[in-house]
Amino acid sequence: MYLLSANGTLRTILILLIIWQVLRMWMKVREKRKGGAPGATQWTNEQPRPKGEVRIEKLEEIRHSPPPADVEDADFEVIKDKPEN
Repeated sequence: MYLLSANGTLRTILILLIIWQVLRMWMKVREKRKGGAPGATQWTNEQPRPKGEVRIEKLEEIRHSPPPADVEDADFEVIKDKPEN
């Protein structure tokens, strides 16, 4: 019954908001310790490039191969109910 009451719902929302704010503050402190710019997350171990430097990289081509030759499509039959007499 706790989750069905209005007070319980508001309390749950308040708890979730507090947890969200604590996580945001923790992420900001973590970014400052790393010395990164706010909102900029580095996904690789590469050193950041100087401002204004441009690098063009070619992406790998995606190759779509045909399905194996020994694969067959499955057929299906429509089964109708017998009419009741």
